[in-house]
Amino acid sequence: MFNKKTALLLLTAVAFATGCVPNKFQYDKEFGKSGSNRGEFLSATDLDLTKEGNLVIADAGNTRIQIITTDGNSVMAAGESGREGYKMQSLAGIGVNFLTGDIWACDQRGNKVVRFASDGNPNLKVTSKMKYPMDIAIDRGGNAYVIMSKIPEIYKYDSNGNYLSTIGGSGKAALVFPTSIIIYDNHIFVSDFGGKRIVKMNMEGHFVAEFKDKGEYEEMKGPSGMHIDKDGNLYVLDLGEVPVVILSPTGKFISKIGDFGNQPGSFLYPTGVIAKSAEEIYVLDNSRNTILNFKKKPE
Repeated sequence: MFNKKTALLLLTAVAFATGCVPNKFQYDKEFGKSGSNRGEFLSATDLDLTKEGNLVIADAGNTRIQIITTDGNSVMAAGESGREGYKMQSLAGIGVNFLTGDIWACDQRGNKVVRFASDGNPNLKVTSKMKYPMDIAIDRGGNAYVIMSKIPEIYKYDSNGNYLSTIGGSGKAALVFPTSIIIYDNHIFVSDFGGKRIVKMNMEGHFVAEFKDKGEYEEMKGPSGMHIDKDGNLYVLDLGEVPVVILSPTGKFISKIGDFGNQPGSFLYPTGVIAKSAEEIYVLDNSRNTILNFKKKPE
């Protein structure tokens, strides 16, 4: 079964040489380590941001979500392994409701989504029509949009978890192998690993645009995750020689971020990226169990 880590397992098999690809950011610090204590994680699969500016981690190896500050201090940890009730089996993507602070977590093998309040208490389980949910995004009305493994449509649920409809799924809006979903400026963005592209749709699921390359440097090889900042810039995790990149709202290449390696300041399997601002970026490394901070270089 596919998960976000699988999308990047081939990366270390290639010696990457990014040449003169623009790099406008420099490594600043990293935090986190392997373990099960607060502030530690194992094989984390996704990264998001709370309205307070803290980081939310899908700590898959410990079958829980965590909130930590951008200095690495633990704020909250919630969730446990199991099949019944709110327990989870296989944590994939997460989504945050910025209005309520709720965190929605996809339990891929459990075929459900679990919603946690900002204090960590689970308060909703969604199972209707769920089949290997990959990731989830929440709109301003509290509706949830779920992508599922190898399913071309997006499934829409109301704020109480009731199934509403499917959207997209036909023509150029049909997804091959969706891996992450974001809602920004009344549009839906999906990284389609199988289609080797980022797809932009309106809120009804109609195709608007797609991004299939990283400027002049290379085509997308298999995007597995993404983030969009307040200016509409896309931060994309992708296979290839330039694996963590920033694209403008029109798809123009802006910068790469970081390099591969197993030393401090580098990553092996990036599975999450967040821009707290246009000058401050965080990358989650699934293999080293760290979060790397990159800051914009002085002009």
